[in-house]
Amino acid sequence: MKEPNLRFVTRKAIEDLTINLNLQYTLSDYQDWEFIVGKSEDIEEYINYYTTEVDEDNKFALMEIIIQTTEDQTTENDFLKYLKIVLKLLKENFRLHEYSVFYWSCFENENIEDCWKVSPFMRELWQKCNIS
Repeated sequence: MKEPNLRFVTRKAIEDLTINLNLQYTLSDYQDWEFIVGKSEDIEEYINYYTTEVDEDNKFALMEIIIQTTEDQTTENDFLKYLKIVLKLLKENFRLHEYSVFYWSCFENENIEDCWKVSPFMRELWQKCNIS
């Protein structure tokens, strides 16, 4: 399986989203920013903002937050509700989020039970959308 090109969250996207979404994060080290800054209870705000965002770097970074906050949902119903939305957005913008789908698929681990809750769904999406 051919891995997609690496893609990272840009500092500008971090700065833009921190301001535009009023995210509380002030550390100078932005490593894993996209995985720790989101709040699961704010997922609808993130999704709504995503649908209006035009900058691709911002969309990429925001999708990482959205996937993480989907993963962090505390009830199965909420997880499945937001997962359905996320998968639709990822499919519609697959080339932009190709690396994210690959990353969250957790292919490096053969035992899907040792991966994220979203991983089996990401693997399925990867199989459907990856044409390379």
